[in-house]
Amino acid sequence: MKSDGQKNVPAIETRGLTKRYGGLVAVEDLSISFPKGEISGVIGPNGAGKSTLIGLIGGALAPSAGEVIYYGEDISKLPAPERARLGIGRTYQLPRPFLDMSVRENLQVALFSKSPLMSRREAAARTNQVLEQTGLAGAGNIAARNLPLLRRKRLEVARALMLDPKLLLLDEVGAGLVDHEIDELIALIHALNDGTRSILIIEHVIRVVRECCKQLAVLNFGKKLAAGPTQEILNDDNVAAVYLGAAHRTDPAAAGVATLTSARRKAKPDRATLLQLSGVSAGYGQARVLDNISMRVGEGEVVAVLGSNGAGKTTLANVIAGSLAPSAGKLEFGGEDVTRLSGDKLFSRGLAHCMEGRRIFPELTVEENLKIALRGDARRQTAQRLEEIYTLFPVLAERRNSMGTALSGGQLQMLAIGRALISKPRLVIFDEISLGLAPVVMDQLYAALANLRDSGLTMLVIEQDVERALELADGAYVLKQGRIVLSGDAASLSRNPSLRDIYLGEKS
Repeated sequence: MKSDGQKNVPAIETRGLTKRYGGLVAVEDLSISFPKGEISGVIGPNGAGKSTLIGLIGGALAPSAGEVIYYGEDISKLPAPERARLGIGRTYQLPRPFLDMSVRENLQVALFSKSPLMSRREAAARTNQVLEQTGLAGAGNIAARNLPLLRRKRLEVARALMLDPKLLLLDEVGAGLVDHEIDELIALIHALNDGTRSILIIEHVIRVVRECCKQLAVLNFGKKLAAGPTQEILNDDNVAAVYLGAAHRTDPAAAGVATLTSARRKAKPDRATLLQLSGVSAGYGQARVLDNISMRVGEGEVVAVLGSNGAGKTTLANVIAGSLAPSAGKLEFGGEDVTRLSGDKLFSRGLAHCMEGRRIFPELTVEENLKIALRGDARRQTAQRLEEIYTLFPVLAERRNSMGTALSGGQLQMLAIGRALISKPRLVIFDEISLGLAPVVMDQLYAALANLRDSGLTMLVIEQDVERALELADGAYVLKQGRIVLSGDAASLSRNPSLRDIYLGEKS
Protein backbone atom coordinates (compact mmCIF):
# COMPACT_ATOMS: atom_id res chain seq x y z
CA MET A 1 0.00 0.00 0.00
CA LYS A 2 1.32 3.41 -0.89
CA SER A 3 0.96 4.81 2.62
CA ASP A 4 2.99 2.01 4.14
CA GLY A 5 6.27 3.84 3.96
CA GLN A 6 5.07 6.93 5.81
CA LYS A 7 6.53 7.45 9.23
CA ASN A 8 4.25 7.34 12.27
CA VAL A 9 1.26 6.07 10.30
CA PRO A 10 -0.83 3.94 12.71
CA ALA A 11 -1.37 0.29 11.84
CA ILE A 12 -5.10 0.76 12.42
CA GLU A 13 -7.16 3.83 13.21
CA THR A 14 -10.86 4.52 13.63
CA ARG A 15 -12.45 7.90 13.09
CA GLY A 16 -15.91 8.55 14.49
CA LEU A 17 -16.68 4.85 14.19
CA THR A 18 -20.26 3.95 15.09
CA LYS A 19 -22.26 0.72 14.92
CA ARG A 20 -25.97 0.58 15.66
CA TYR A 21 -28.24 -2.43 15.96
CA GLY A 22 -31.68 -0.87 15.80
CA GLY A 23 -31.96 1.27 18.93
CA LEU A 24 -28.79 -0.20 20.48
CA VAL A 25 -25.53 1.67 19.89
CA ALA A 26 -22.72 -0.88 20.34
CA VAL A 27 -19.87 1.45 19.30
CA GLU A 28 -20.36 5.21 19.35
CA ASP A 29 -18.23 7.87 17.68
CA LEU A 30 -15.05 5.95 18.45
CA SER A 31 -11.77 7.56 17.39
CA ILE A 32 -8.74 5.53 18.38
CA SER A 33 -5.44 4.43 16.87
CA PHE A 34 -2.87 1.71 17.45
CA PRO A 35 0.81 2.00 16.44
CA LYS A 36 2.44 -0.25 13.88
CA GLY A 37 5.00 -2.82 14.91
CA GLU A 38 3.73 -3.12 18.50
CA ILE A 39 1.35 -5.23 20.58
CA SER A 40 -1.67 -3.21 21.68
CA GLY A 41 -4.77 -4.22 23.60
CA VAL A 42 -8.44 -3.38 24.07
CA ILE A 43 -10.28 -4.21 27.29
CA GLY A 44 -13.59 -3.23 28.85
CA PRO A 45 -16.46 -4.67 30.88
CA ASN A 46 -19.03 -6.98 29.39
CA GLY A 47 -21.05 -5.20 26.69
CA ALA A 48 -18.47 -2.44 26.22
CA GLY A 49 -18.28 -2.97 22.44
CA LYS A 50 -15.01 -4.90 22.15
CA SER A 51 -16.29 -7.70 19.92
CA THR A 52 -18.13 -5.19 17.77
CA LEU A 53 -14.92 -3.19 17.36
CA ILE A 54 -12.90 -6.20 16.19
CA GLY A 55 -15.72 -7.11 13.79
CA LEU A 56 -15.63 -3.59 12.34
CA ILE A 57 -11.84 -3.67 11.94
CA GLY A 58 -11.80 -7.15 10.41
CA GLY A 59 -14.70 -6.45 8.07
CA ALA A 60 -17.23 -8.91 9.49
CA LEU A 61 -19.40 -5.90 10.37
CA ALA A 62 -20.15 -2.77 8.35
CA PRO A 63 -20.08 0.54 10.25
CA SER A 64 -23.18 2.69 10.61
CA ALA A 65 -20.93 5.75 10.48
CA GLY A 66 -17.25 6.63 10.60
CA GLU A 67 -14.11 5.18 9.05
CA VAL A 68 -11.59 2.39 9.54
CA ILE A 69 -8.10 3.41 8.37
CA TYR A 70 -5.47 0.72 7.75
CA TYR A 71 -1.91 1.98 7.32
CA GLY A 72 -3.31 5.30 6.10
CA GLU A 73 -5.91 3.88 3.70
CA ASP A 74 -9.69 3.98 4.22
CA ILE A 75 -10.93 0.38 4.16
CA SER A 76 -14.36 1.06 5.67
CA LYS A 77 -16.26 -0.29 2.67
CA LEU A 78 -14.06 -3.31 1.95
CA PRO A 79 -15.46 -6.77 2.79
CA ALA A 80 -13.57 -9.11 5.10
CA PRO A 81 -11.90 -11.17 2.31
CA GLU A 82 -10.43 -8.03 0.77
CA ARG A 83 -9.11 -6.90 4.14
CA ALA A 84 -7.53 -10.31 4.64
CA ARG A 85 -5.74 -9.96 1.28
CA LEU A 86 -4.45 -6.56 2.40
CA GLY A 87 -2.91 -8.18 5.46
CA ILE A 88 -5.48 -8.22 8.27
CA GLY A 89 -5.65 -11.62 9.93
CA ARG A 90 -7.81 -12.53 12.91
CA THR A 91 -8.60 -15.31 15.33
CA TYR A 92 -11.92 -16.10 16.99
CA GLN A 93 -12.68 -16.66 20.66
CA LEU A 94 -13.98 -20.14 19.86
CA PRO A 95 -11.56 -21.89 17.48
CA ARG A 96 -13.20 -22.74 14.16
CA PRO A 97 -10.95 -25.26 12.39
CA PHE A 98 -12.10 -27.79 9.82
CA LEU A 99 -12.34 -30.62 12.31
CA ASP A 100 -11.90 -33.51 9.89
CA MET A 101 -8.85 -31.96 8.24
CA SER A 102 -5.35 -32.26 9.59
CA VAL A 103 -3.57 -29.30 11.12
CA ARG A 104 -1.45 -28.98 7.97
CA GLU A 105 -4.51 -29.08 5.70
CA ASN A 106 -6.21 -26.39 7.80
CA LEU A 107 -3.22 -24.12 7.30
CA GLN A 108 -3.07 -24.72 3.58
CA VAL A 109 -6.74 -23.87 3.14
CA ALA A 110 -5.96 -20.46 4.62
CA LEU A 111 -2.82 -20.10 2.51
CA PHE A 112 -4.42 -20.96 -0.83
CA SER A 113 -7.38 -18.67 -0.12
CA LYS A 114 -4.93 -15.79 -0.37
CA SER A 115 -2.34 -17.23 -2.79
CA PRO A 116 -4.14 -19.80 -5.01
CA LEU A 117 -1.26 -19.97 -7.53
CA MET A 118 1.47 -20.74 -5.00
CA SER A 119 3.46 -23.87 -5.86
CA ARG A 120 3.15 -26.94 -3.67
CA ARG A 121 6.83 -26.64 -2.69
CA GLU A 122 6.38 -23.03 -1.58
CA ALA A 123 3.17 -23.93 0.24
CA ALA A 124 4.87 -26.77 2.11
CA ALA A 125 7.75 -24.53 3.13
CA ARG A 126 5.42 -21.79 4.35
CA THR A 127 3.28 -24.33 6.25
CA ASN A 128 6.32 -25.84 7.97
CA GLN A 129 7.51 -22.36 8.94
CA VAL A 130 4.21 -21.46 10.60
CA LEU A 131 3.89 -24.85 12.30
CA GLU A 132 7.31 -24.30 13.84
CA GLN A 133 6.52 -20.69 14.74
CA THR A 134 3.33 -21.62 16.62
CA GLY A 135 4.61 -24.71 18.41
CA LEU A 136 2.70 -27.17 16.21
CA ALA A 137 5.65 -28.72 14.37
CA GLY A 138 4.85 -32.21 15.67
CA ALA A 139 1.10 -31.95 15.11
CA GLY A 140 0.86 -31.31 11.37
CA ASN A 141 -0.79 -34.64 10.54
CA ILE A 142 -3.19 -34.75 13.51
CA ALA A 143 -6.88 -34.15 12.79
CA ALA A 144 -8.02 -30.83 14.24
CA ARG A 145 -10.79 -32.50 16.23
CA ASN A 146 -8.18 -34.44 18.20
CA LEU A 147 -6.32 -31.37 19.42
CA PRO A 148 -6.70 -30.21 23.05
CA LEU A 149 -7.93 -26.66 23.57
CA LEU A 150 -4.55 -24.92 23.80
CA ARG A 151 -3.38 -26.52 20.58
CA ARG A 152 -6.63 -25.52 18.91
CA LYS A 153 -5.89 -21.97 20.02
CA ARG A 154 -2.42 -22.31 18.50
CA LEU A 155 -4.00 -23.61 15.29
CA GLU A 156 -6.35 -20.61 15.23
CA VAL A 157 -3.35 -18.28 15.45
CA ALA A 158 -1.45 -20.34 12.85
CA ARG A 159 -4.28 -20.11 10.34
CA ALA A 160 -4.30 -16.33 10.71
CA LEU A 161 -0.51 -16.26 10.23
CA MET A 162 -0.81 -18.14 6.93
CA LEU A 163 -2.23 -14.90 5.51
CA ASP A 164 1.11 -13.26 6.37
CA PRO A 165 -0.76 -10.46 8.15
CA LYS A 166 0.68 -7.02 8.80
CA LEU A 167 -2.07 -6.65 11.44
CA LEU A 168 -3.04 -9.64 13.58
CA LEU A 169 -6.28 -9.40 15.56
CA LEU A 170 -6.40 -11.80 18.52
CA ASP A 171 -9.94 -12.15 19.86
CA GLU A 172 -10.14 -13.58 23.39
CA VAL A 173 -7.34 -16.08 22.83
CA GLY A 174 -7.02 -16.54 26.60
CA ALA A 175 -10.63 -17.67 27.08
CA GLY A 176 -10.96 -21.10 28.70
CA LEU A 177 -7.26 -21.57 29.42
CA VAL A 178 -5.77 -22.40 32.82
CA ASP A 179 -2.71 -20.71 34.32
CA HIS A 180 0.05 -22.82 32.78
CA GLU A 181 -1.66 -22.58 29.38
CA ILE A 182 -1.82 -18.80 29.76
CA ASP A 183 1.97 -18.91 30.30
CA GLU A 184 2.39 -20.68 26.96
CA LEU A 185 -0.01 -18.31 25.22
CA ILE A 186 1.88 -15.25 26.45
CA ALA A 187 5.16 -16.76 25.25
CA LEU A 188 3.59 -17.40 21.83
CA ILE A 189 2.33 -13.82 21.51
CA HIS A 190 5.76 -12.45 22.39
CA ALA A 191 7.34 -14.75 19.80
CA LEU A 192 5.03 -13.31 17.11
CA ASN A 193 6.14 -9.77 17.89
CA ASP A 194 8.89 -9.36 15.29
CA GLY A 195 8.83 -5.55 15.20
CA THR A 196 7.15 -5.35 11.80
CA ARG A 197 3.84 -7.10 12.45
CA SER A 198 1.26 -5.18 14.49
CA ILE A 199 -0.85 -7.14 16.97
CA LEU A 200 -4.14 -6.03 18.53
CA ILE A 201 -5.43 -8.15 21.43
CA ILE A 202 -9.08 -8.05 22.53
CA GLU A 203 -8.98 -9.84 25.85
CA HIS A 204 -10.80 -10.62 29.10
CA VAL A 205 -7.76 -12.16 30.78
CA ILE A 206 -6.06 -9.06 32.17
CA ARG A 207 -2.81 -10.91 32.72
CA VAL A 208 -2.44 -11.39 28.96
CA VAL A 209 -2.70 -7.68 28.19
CA ARG A 210 -0.61 -6.73 31.21
CA GLU A 211 2.29 -8.93 30.13
CA CYS A 212 2.00 -8.50 26.35
CA CYS A 213 0.64 -5.06 25.45
CA LYS A 214 2.62 -1.85 25.30
CA GLN A 215 -0.49 0.27 24.70
CA LEU A 216 -4.00 -0.29 26.02
CA ALA A 217 -7.42 1.18 25.31
CA VAL A 218 -10.50 0.79 27.51
CA LEU A 219 -14.04 0.83 26.12
CA ASN A 220 -17.21 1.42 28.10
CA PHE A 221 -20.69 1.66 26.60
CA GLY A 222 -19.11 1.69 23.15
CA LYS A 223 -16.99 4.75 23.84
CA LYS A 224 -13.31 5.23 24.58
CA LEU A 225 -12.85 5.61 28.32
CA ALA A 226 -9.05 5.71 28.38
CA ALA A 227 -6.00 4.97 26.24
CA GLY A 228 -2.28 5.00 26.90
CA PRO A 229 0.60 2.91 28.29
CA THR A 230 -0.72 -0.37 29.67
CA GLN A 231 0.46 -0.11 33.27
CA GLU A 232 -0.75 3.48 33.52
CA ILE A 233 -4.19 2.48 32.26
CA LEU A 234 -4.49 -0.53 34.58
CA ASN A 235 -3.56 1.69 37.53
CA ASP A 236 -6.21 4.27 36.61
CA ASP A 237 -8.87 4.53 39.32
CA ASN A 238 -11.50 5.45 36.70
CA VAL A 239 -10.82 2.19 34.86
CA ALA A 240 -11.09 0.25 38.12
CA ALA A 241 -14.36 2.04 38.87
CA VAL A 242 -15.85 0.89 35.57
CA TYR A 243 -14.81 -2.72 36.18
CA LEU A 244 -15.96 -2.74 39.80
CA GLY A 245 -19.13 -0.70 39.25
CA ALA A 246 -18.12 2.26 41.41
CA ALA A 247 -18.75 4.69 38.53
CA HIS A 248 -22.50 4.14 38.39
CA ARG A 249 -23.91 6.59 40.93
CA THR A 250 -26.72 8.75 39.57
CA ASP A 251 -28.50 9.48 42.87
CA PRO A 252 -26.54 11.29 45.60
CA ALA A 253 -28.81 9.78 48.24
CA ALA A 254 -27.86 6.28 47.10
CA ALA A 255 -24.70 6.45 49.19
CA GLY A 256 -26.81 5.32 52.13
CA VAL A 257 -27.85 2.08 50.47
CA ALA A 258 -24.74 0.18 51.55
CA THR A 259 -25.35 1.07 55.19
CA LEU A 260 -28.98 -0.01 55.05
CA THR A 261 -28.27 -3.31 53.36
CA SER A 262 -25.33 -4.00 55.66
CA ALA A 263 -27.64 -3.64 58.68
CA ARG A 264 -30.14 -5.96 57.06
CA ARG A 265 -27.44 -8.57 56.45
CA LYS A 266 -26.30 -8.59 60.03
CA ALA A 267 -29.82 -8.91 61.37
CA LYS A 268 -30.84 -11.71 59.02
CA PRO A 269 -30.88 -15.17 60.63
CA ASP A 270 -29.59 -18.30 58.95
CA ARG A 271 -32.03 -19.80 56.49
CA ALA A 272 -32.61 -23.34 55.30
CA THR A 273 -30.61 -24.27 52.22
CA LEU A 274 -32.53 -23.97 48.95
CA LEU A 275 -29.70 -24.47 46.45
CA GLN A 276 -26.49 -26.42 47.06
CA LEU A 277 -23.62 -27.05 44.64
CA SER A 278 -20.93 -29.55 45.59
CA GLY A 279 -17.72 -29.91 43.56
CA VAL A 280 -19.34 -28.86 40.28
CA SER A 281 -17.23 -28.68 37.11
CA ALA A 282 -18.45 -27.90 33.59
CA GLY A 283 -17.36 -26.64 30.21
CA TYR A 284 -17.93 -26.66 26.47
CA GLY A 285 -16.19 -29.36 24.48
CA GLN A 286 -12.55 -29.31 25.53
CA ALA A 287 -12.80 -25.98 27.34
CA ARG A 288 -13.19 -26.55 31.08
CA VAL A 289 -14.87 -23.39 32.34
CA LEU A 290 -15.91 -24.28 35.91
CA ASP A 291 -13.63 -26.16 38.27
CA ASN A 292 -14.85 -27.71 41.54
CA ILE A 293 -17.50 -25.12 42.46
CA SER A 294 -19.18 -25.51 45.86
CA MET A 295 -21.71 -22.94 47.08
CA ARG A 296 -25.09 -22.56 48.78
CA VAL A 297 -28.08 -20.23 48.62
CA GLY A 298 -30.47 -20.10 51.59
CA GLU A 299 -34.22 -19.53 51.46
CA GLY A 300 -34.95 -15.81 51.08
CA GLU A 301 -31.29 -14.90 50.52
CA VAL A 302 -29.74 -12.85 47.76
CA VAL A 303 -26.39 -14.27 46.68
CA ALA A 304 -24.17 -12.51 44.14
CA VAL A 305 -21.76 -14.27 41.81
CA LEU A 306 -19.00 -11.88 40.75
CA GLY A 307 -15.96 -11.99 38.52
CA SER A 308 -14.41 -10.36 35.49
CA ASN A 309 -15.35 -11.21 31.91
CA GLY A 310 -14.61 -14.84 31.14
CA ALA A 311 -14.55 -15.95 34.78
CA GLY A 312 -17.34 -18.50 34.23
CA LYS A 313 -20.35 -16.65 35.67
CA THR A 314 -22.77 -17.27 32.80
CA THR A 315 -21.64 -20.89 32.52
CA LEU A 316 -22.45 -21.30 36.21
CA ALA A 317 -25.91 -19.81 35.62
CA ASN A 318 -26.50 -22.24 32.74
CA VAL A 319 -25.46 -25.23 34.85
CA ILE A 320 -27.77 -24.25 37.72
CA ALA A 321 -30.66 -23.60 35.32
CA GLY A 322 -30.25 -27.01 33.66
CA SER A 323 -29.26 -25.83 30.19
CA LEU A 324 -25.71 -27.18 30.56
CA ALA A 325 -24.96 -30.52 32.20
CA PRO A 326 -22.05 -30.55 34.66
CA SER A 327 -19.11 -32.83 33.95
CA ALA A 328 -18.64 -33.49 37.67
CA GLY A 329 -20.24 -32.69 41.02
CA LYS A 330 -23.75 -32.51 42.42
CA LEU A 331 -26.59 -29.95 42.43
CA GLU A 332 -29.43 -30.01 44.96
CA PHE A 333 -32.52 -27.81 44.85
CA GLY A 334 -35.02 -27.89 47.68
CA GLY A 335 -33.24 -30.96 49.09
CA GLU A 336 -33.61 -32.93 45.84
CA ASP A 337 -30.70 -34.10 43.69
CA VAL A 338 -31.31 -32.25 40.41
CA THR A 339 -27.87 -32.77 38.85
CA ARG A 340 -29.24 -34.42 35.71
CA LEU A 341 -32.56 -32.61 35.41
CA SER A 342 -33.25 -30.53 32.30
CA GLY A 343 -34.19 -26.87 32.38
CA ASP A 344 -37.94 -27.47 31.96
CA LYS A 345 -37.96 -29.89 34.89
CA LEU A 346 -36.14 -27.34 37.06
CA PHE A 347 -38.57 -24.64 35.95
CA SER A 348 -41.49 -26.81 37.08
CA ARG A 349 -39.81 -27.09 40.49
CA GLY A 350 -39.62 -23.31 40.83
CA LEU A 351 -36.26 -22.28 39.37
CA ALA A 352 -36.43 -19.43 36.84
CA HIS A 353 -33.60 -18.02 34.73
CA CYS A 354 -33.49 -14.44 33.46
CA MET A 355 -30.80 -15.01 30.85
CA GLU A 356 -28.07 -12.70 29.66
CA GLY A 357 -29.14 -11.00 26.44
CA ARG A 358 -32.87 -10.75 27.41
CA ARG A 359 -34.08 -13.24 24.78
CA ILE A 360 -37.63 -12.02 24.51
CA PHE A 361 -39.77 -12.88 21.48
CA PRO A 362 -39.53 -9.68 19.39
CA GLU A 363 -42.60 -10.38 17.25
CA LEU A 364 -44.86 -10.85 20.28
CA THR A 365 -46.34 -8.06 22.36
CA VAL A 366 -45.24 -7.32 25.90
CA GLU A 367 -48.27 -9.10 27.31
CA GLU A 368 -47.87 -12.11 25.02
CA ASN A 369 -44.23 -12.44 26.11
CA LEU A 370 -45.34 -12.48 29.74
CA LYS A 371 -48.18 -14.92 29.22
CA ILE A 372 -46.00 -17.43 27.41
CA ALA A 373 -44.12 -18.07 30.66
CA LEU A 374 -47.30 -19.08 32.51
CA ARG A 375 -47.99 -22.79 32.85
CA GLY A 376 -50.57 -25.08 34.38
CA ASP A 377 -52.60 -23.65 37.27
CA ALA A 378 -50.91 -20.27 36.89
CA ARG A 379 -52.88 -19.64 33.69
CA ARG A 380 -56.06 -19.34 35.78
CA GLN A 381 -54.38 -16.52 37.68
CA THR A 382 -53.19 -14.68 34.57
CA ALA A 383 -54.79 -11.33 35.35
CA GLN A 384 -53.40 -11.26 38.89
CA ARG A 385 -49.91 -12.33 37.77
CA LEU A 386 -49.85 -9.69 35.03
CA GLU A 387 -50.94 -6.99 37.45
CA GLU A 388 -48.08 -7.86 39.81
CA ILE A 389 -45.55 -7.45 37.01
CA TYR A 390 -47.14 -4.21 35.83
CA THR A 391 -47.01 -2.87 39.38
CA LEU A 392 -43.29 -3.64 39.53
CA PHE A 393 -42.67 -2.09 36.08
CA PRO A 394 -45.45 0.42 35.24
CA VAL A 395 -43.91 1.18 31.83
CA LEU A 396 -44.72 -2.39 30.78
CA ALA A 397 -48.37 -1.77 31.56
CA GLU A 398 -48.27 1.30 29.35
CA ARG A 399 -46.70 -0.71 26.55
CA ARG A 400 -48.52 -4.00 27.06
CA ASN A 401 -49.67 -4.07 23.42
CA SER A 402 -46.32 -2.97 21.95
CA MET A 403 -44.22 -5.43 20.01
CA GLY A 404 -40.83 -6.40 21.40
CA THR A 405 -39.14 -4.65 18.48
CA ALA A 406 -40.57 -1.31 19.66
CA LEU A 407 -39.04 -1.42 23.16
CA SER A 408 -35.90 0.30 24.40
CA GLY A 409 -33.05 -1.72 25.88
CA GLY A 410 -34.18 -0.93 29.42
CA GLN A 411 -37.78 -1.88 28.67
CA LEU A 412 -36.64 -5.14 27.10
CA GLN A 413 -34.71 -5.98 30.27
CA MET A 414 -37.75 -5.17 32.43
CA LEU A 415 -39.79 -7.49 30.23
CA ALA A 416 -37.18 -10.26 30.59
CA ILE A 417 -37.24 -9.86 34.39
CA GLY A 418 -41.04 -9.83 34.42
CA ARG A 419 -41.17 -13.00 32.36
CA ALA A 420 -38.88 -14.75 34.86
CA LEU A 421 -40.99 -13.59 37.81
CA ILE A 422 -44.49 -14.21 36.52
CA SER A 423 -44.41 -17.92 37.38
CA LYS A 424 -43.71 -17.02 41.06
CA PRO A 425 -40.48 -19.05 41.25
CA ARG A 426 -38.77 -20.14 44.45
CA LEU A 427 -35.43 -18.93 43.10
CA VAL A 428 -34.55 -16.63 40.20
CA ILE A 429 -31.16 -16.43 38.50
CA PHE A 430 -30.54 -12.94 37.14
CA ASP A 431 -27.67 -13.11 34.66
CA GLU A 432 -25.99 -9.76 33.80
CA ILE A 433 -29.23 -7.78 33.74
CA SER A 434 -27.31 -4.48 33.66
CA LEU A 435 -25.49 -5.42 30.45
CA GLY A 436 -25.39 -2.53 27.98
CA LEU A 437 -27.77 -0.28 29.92
CA ALA A 438 -27.35 3.35 30.95
CA PRO A 439 -26.68 3.94 34.68
CA VAL A 440 -30.08 5.56 35.30
CA VAL A 441 -31.82 2.45 33.88
CA MET A 442 -29.61 0.19 36.00
CA ASP A 443 -30.71 2.16 39.05
CA GLN A 444 -34.36 1.45 38.19
CA LEU A 445 -33.73 -2.26 37.71
CA TYR A 446 -31.78 -2.64 40.93
CA ALA A 447 -34.44 -0.71 42.84
CA ALA A 448 -36.92 -3.31 41.58
CA LEU A 449 -34.62 -6.13 42.70
CA ALA A 450 -34.34 -4.52 46.13
CA ASN A 451 -38.15 -4.59 46.41
CA LEU A 452 -38.15 -8.26 45.42
CA ARG A 453 -35.43 -8.99 47.97
CA ASP A 454 -37.43 -7.31 50.72
CA SER A 455 -40.48 -9.38 49.76
CA GLY A 456 -38.46 -12.53 50.50
CA LEU A 457 -37.64 -13.72 46.98
CA THR A 458 -34.52 -15.90 46.77
CA MET A 459 -32.16 -14.58 44.12
CA LEU A 460 -28.86 -15.54 42.55
CA VAL A 461 -27.46 -12.42 40.91
CA ILE A 462 -24.77 -13.04 38.31
CA GLU A 463 -23.13 -9.68 37.84
CA GLN A 464 -19.98 -7.91 36.73
CA ASP A 465 -20.97 -4.66 38.45
CA VAL A 466 -19.48 -5.39 41.85
CA GLU A 467 -20.80 -2.41 43.78
CA ARG A 468 -24.42 -2.76 42.72
CA ALA A 469 -24.44 -6.49 43.40
CA LEU A 470 -22.88 -6.19 46.85
CA GLU A 471 -25.32 -3.46 47.86
CA LEU A 472 -28.16 -5.82 47.02
CA ALA A 473 -26.79 -9.12 48.25
CA ASP A 474 -26.47 -10.92 51.57
CA GLY A 475 -23.43 -12.90 50.47
CA ALA A 476 -21.26 -13.38 47.41
CA TYR A 477 -18.89 -15.70 45.62
CA VAL A 478 -16.12 -14.33 43.38
CA LEU A 479 -14.96 -16.40 40.41
CA LYS A 480 -11.63 -16.24 38.64
CA GLN A 481 -10.89 -18.59 35.75
CA GLY A 482 -13.72 -20.88 36.78
CA ARG A 483 -12.79 -21.21 40.45
CA ILE A 484 -14.12 -19.56 43.59
CA VAL A 485 -11.33 -17.35 44.91
CA LEU A 486 -13.31 -15.28 47.45
CA SER A 487 -16.57 -15.79 49.31
CA GLY A 488 -18.36 -14.45 52.35
CA ASP A 489 -20.91 -11.87 53.46
CA ALA A 490 -21.36 -8.95 51.09
CA ALA A 491 -20.39 -6.27 53.60
CA SER A 492 -16.98 -7.85 54.22
CA LEU A 493 -16.30 -8.53 50.55
CA SER A 494 -17.13 -4.93 49.62
CA ARG A 495 -14.18 -3.82 51.79
CA ASN A 496 -11.79 -6.52 50.56
CA PRO A 497 -8.90 -4.97 48.57
CA SER A 498 -8.39 -8.27 46.74
CA LEU A 499 -11.41 -7.51 44.56
CA ARG A 500 -9.48 -4.97 42.51
CA ASP A 501 -6.61 -7.41 42.07
CA ILE A 502 -9.01 -10.10 40.81
CA TYR A 503 -10.49 -7.77 38.20
CA LEU A 504 -7.45 -5.79 37.07
CA GLY A 505 -4.42 -7.39 38.64
CA GLU A 506 -2.25 -5.98 41.38
CA LYS A 507 -1.95 -2.20 41.31
CA SER A 508 1.65 -1.07 41.11
